[in-house]
Amino acid sequence: MNGRKTCNGAWHGTCFVQDAADKFPVLQVQDLDDSLVDESTLDDEDPNRFKEARDGDHLMTPFQCPECHFMNITGRLPSSLLHKDVLAMTCIKRATLDSLWSRERSTVQSNKLEGAKFLAGQRLLGFDTHCFPYRGPYPKYDACGMQLACSMLLRSLDPGRTTASIQYETVRKQRSFYSNFVHTCHDGMGATFVKDDGSGASVSNSKTNQPWFKKFMRGVHRRMGDVWLPDRAMSQYEIAACFKLLDARWLVYELDVVGRKKTATTACILIAGYYAALRGEEINRVDLGGMRKYWNEAVSHSHHKHIPLMLAGRFKKEIGTKLFCQPLASVTKSGRKIQLWFARMIKLLADEERYEGPMFRNKAGKRMSISEMDEFLHAVLIGVQKNYTNVIGDSIKIHEEFSAYRSLRRGATSEAQNVGIPKEVIESNNRWRKFSRAKGMTPGMSMMERYSDAKVAVPSLIRFSSELP
Repeated sequence: MNGRKTCNGAWHGTCFVQDAADKFPVLQVQDLDDSLVDESTLDDEDPNRFKEARDGDHLMTPFQCPECHFMNITGRLPSSLLHKDVLAMTCIKRATLDSLWSRERSTVQSNKLEGAKFLAGQRLLGFDTHCFPYRGPYPKYDACGMQLACSMLLRSLDPGRTTASIQYETVRKQRSFYSNFVHTCHDGMGATFVKDDGSGASVSNSKTNQPWFKKFMRGVHRRMGDVWLPDRAMSQYEIAACFKLLDARWLVYELDVVGRKKTATTACILIAGYYAALRGEEINRVDLGGMRKYWNEAVSHSHHKHIPLMLAGRFKKEIGTKLFCQPLASVTKSGRKIQLWFARMIKLLADEERYEGPMFRNKAGKRMSISEMDEFLHAVLIGVQKNYTNVIGDSIKIHEEFSAYRSLRRGATSEAQNVGIPKEVIESNNRWRKFSRAKGMTPGMSMMERYSDAKVAVPSLIRFSSELP
């Protein structure tokens, strides 16, 4: 090992076990309450799952002993007297076990039996002396990415928002960070291959693309699982109760500008998320200047009065600044006064001499984040829970279950299906997303062109918000 001593370490599978200090999360059935993970996918009849190796693991996954990994990273042997060394060895053992558990016990066993048959056949032929390629020694440096793997394991211990620890999808961001950094280095990328059509690919020299590291990532994912706690969908009854409170608050805050602005902001967030079926990252794209520009023309439409809900900004996977118009019914069939609430909001902002930019801004003047919009949503829902216990029960954890991220959109989609709104109307309501994915919009296209496109289709576009209960 590194010229200092030879490593002759070897284990039976059941002898290579996790460290006693290993507290890294393992998905259990009890973690699945209220999630959308199928409990039947877990095998609790294997108590040593992820805790020990199996005979034959080395035939499928590159293996080095923990001390060799430590030596490759630090250039020295670990000391049991140093806390950081003890922690590192715990992480190295866990990372090794995760890489081994990228394959199931039955798969490892089957592969091992096939290997035994292969070796028996080679012996019959007299080929057994050189029947396997030469395996080692491995390089005297961290060639597989163990150093990064240990860092990712420590990251996995961070507390989560709805679970005890963060989810795999958050942990894997460290891999992306490391790859991105490597690719900025002069030797981070290798040769580039280009096809005749102009597309191509480049060779990455990041350790994250090594076979061992890919197995490690797969093993971590299998161990941590995916506990998905989706945002609770808001029902028509919860929406109705919210607006009852907001209508009452608007009257109470007659002489309180701050209170009225908070009330109008909450109402407009609810409308944008529910009646326009927008996701949280789309709600905060509502553009004040765009709405003001076409407000009068929209609300005085000769046959179909509506409001021009304009969305502006840079959207994920889109090139350049985009602008979309999502017309909404001025008043829904159930009597929801959408135009009134946005008119109030626009008037309040005009009193502050705000005429353009994002409609929903935080105290710093920046576009609200989803968590900041959640504060408005949660506040009104807590009021509903307090005043309308038959709508939201005391057992509902509002801060954990509701979010502007998806609750409003999920509720709108479900309620639209409940009242029989045709599928084509629902899809028409979402047509701007299809348009952006299919053709997109170059930064040079004007606001007039976007509103003109939507204005022609107003009768069909406002049907979703009009018929939604």
